[in-house]
Amino acid sequence: MKFLTIILLSIFLIPSSFGQVMEAKKPMSKGEQNALVITLPKADTKVACKEFEKFMKNYKAKVRSIKKSDEMFADDAELPTLSSNTVDVYFVATAQGEDTQLSAWFDLGGAYLNSADYPDKYNSAKVLMNEYSEQVYQIYIAEMLDIEEDTLKDMEGVLKDVNKDQKNSEENIEKYLEKIEEEKKAIEEAKNKRVQIQSDIEAQKKKVGKVKSKMNK
Repeated sequence: MKFLTIILLSIFLIPSSFGQVMEAKKPMSKGEQNALVITLPKADTKVACKEFEKFMKNYKAKVRSIKKSDEMFADDAELPTLSSNTVDVYFVATAQGEDTQLSAWFDLGGAYLNSADYPDKYNSAKVLMNEYSEQVYQIYIAEMLDIEEDTLKDMEGVLKDVNKDQKNSEENIEKYLEKIEEEKKAIEEAKNKRVQIQSDIEAQKKKVGKVKSKMNK
């Protein structure tokens, strides 16, 4: 139950900015163009980029890197909600502290997607970006689960050692108690022997006294 609580708290503490799509003019290989930007809290930059590449391949795009740049190019993506023709998508993932920011430029063929000129298509693109963010989010949760399960396993190992130590101590106590009982019996036997020996000594003293008395006579 405690482990489940840790997982749930970790999920609820994920910033609300996860999956929020923003619009911004950003520089890229084709100059400064309008981009859809999404923040992925706690996400690794390489993972974010790789997952977007896989996401674009789902839409039959051919993905390649752009020389001398961190930017990637998804050629001829089939995105019917944006265009009846294929769409070229440029994207790059950049670190923002502990988070990753992924920027995507959608080339509709002579114009880049923006909310002012293409409001409906822009909203459709936001849906796509959110689907991608869910994909990254699932990886994040899976990694978090692995970490928490490893922690749980370590804690269970510690508990096992503690239980073993307790059992050893209890067994030692039983041995000590048995030894104490044995020593108590030995003490009682020694007392009885002492009484008997003292009695024998007194009897022997009397005998010695009688012998001495005879000698003196």
